[in-house]
Amino acid sequence: MVTKTKSTWACALLALALALGGCASVVTQVTVLDPAQKFEPTQNVAILTEFPTRAHVKVALIETEGTIGGSEGTLLEEARKKAQALGADAIVLTDTSSVYYPPVRVYDPWYADPFYWHFRYGQRPYYFYPHGYGPYPYGDYRWIGGGTAPKLKAMAIRYT
Repeated sequence: MVTKTKSTWACALLALALALGGCASVVTQVTVLDPAQKFEPTQNVAILTEFPTRAHVKVALIETEGTIGGSEGTLLEEARKKAQALGADAIVLTDTSSVYYPPVRVYDPWYADPFYWHFRYGQRPYYFYPHGYGPYPYGDYRWIGGGTAPKLKAMAIRYT
C-alpha cells in the first residue's frame, strides 16, 4: 500500500514537472536556405557578431523568441543547438530585439479577492474590509502582467 501511494505521488509530480516545463520554452524557427545541401551535424558552433572574412556558405536563418523576462543567453544556446543539427560551423547574429506584451485581464472566478468575505458570509459594513472601498474588489477578473521578451535572429554558416 505504501508503494502504491509513492507511485501515485511520483506520477503526479512527473505530470506537474512536464506541465511546468512546457510553459517556460523558447520558440525557434529555422528556415533552410538551400534544402538540397545536406551536412552532417557538427560538434562545435561558434557565435560571431560579424560575418567572417573566411569563405563560407549560408546554411539557414534561425529566429528564436524567448519568454517574458528571459535572457538572450538561452536564445543563443537554442540557436546553437539548431545550428549543430544543421551542420553549421558558426552562427552570425544579425538582429537582437525585444517584443513587448501588454498586461491582459482574464476571467478567474477563484480569484475573487480573498480579503473580501462577503462571498462566503454575506455583506458586512465596509470597515470590516482591510482596504475600505478602494480599488478592491475586482470581482472575478484579474490582471496577468505583461513584459518584454527577447528576440534573436542569426544566420547559420558553414566554412568552405
